[in-house]
Amino acid sequence: MIIRFTKDNWEKFFTKGKKTTLRIHPREVGHYDVYGGSYYKPEKRGELDIVKVEPRKVTELTEQDAKDDGFDSKEELVKELKRLNSLTSDSMLYKHWIENVKEAGKK
Repeated sequence: MIIRFTKDNWEKFFTKGKKTTLRIHPREVGHYDVYGGSYYKPEKRGELDIVKVEPRKVTELTEQDAKDDGFDSKEELVKELKRLNSLTSDSMLYKHWIENVKEAGKK
């Protein structure tokens, strides 16, 4: 299975202790290859495992959700989610808990 991350959000696993990702669609629990870049020139970033998925409304997001996702504040997290997705305050998100994150080419 494949999941995509922006470069900045992928790097938060290694620089900010990111341990979740919030998505507008739930992904299955399992192993994923991680890609970024354009769809025409995809770049393999690494791999990870999704171990749990929890539904969350945008209005239910907390400061802890932001920290888990590698952001310094809930406001910063919501701003990034709105930049990447069409969200309203009633939108449903899915918090995916991540383990075993590995960068491409590293063991």
